[in-house]
Amino acid sequence: MMYYQRIDNALEICSEHVNRLDSTNIKDKELETFLVAGLIVLIVSEYEEYLESLFCRRAETCGDNHAANYIKKTLSEKFRSPDLSKINETLNRFDGAYKNSFMGNIENSPEHAAWDSLMKARHAVVHKRGNLNLTFRELNEKYPLTKKIITNVETVLGVTR
Repeated sequence: MMYYQRIDNALEICSEHVNRLDSTNIKDKELETFLVAGLIVLIVSEYEEYLESLFCRRAETCGDNHAANYIKKTLSEKFRSPDLSKINETLNRFDGAYKNSFMGNIENSPEHAAWDSLMKARHAVVHKRGNLNLTFRELNEKYPLTKKIITNVETVLGVTR
């Protein structure tokens, strides 16, 4: 998928480097942590931007340019750090059925856990609260699951790339 190309490229490049690291060397472990921190910020940033664009595309389908512009501006100001509660809140503002459908598909799922893990890791990196307890291998396992959250939002809203 073209949308994930930037993330996928970064993961591939970092993978080449991480595979050459010595897991018994503390400096190499620190380097892996720095790479994972950067990747987490990149992934969440890309997701945030894309999710906002999905909500904006859905707003455009109303056929009223003034209302769509208002919704887009509001989203631009309010939609930050796309944790599941923020996604739910935004879906609910469009239609309660959107939120219910979304949560029905992902609640207590491995995708839900992976998304929460990614957001918690982002919080640790960006706000320096808690420790970044995610290895490169774990990030590689969770990332494909998190993409399913995005696909679910696309489906619920009826908009795609």
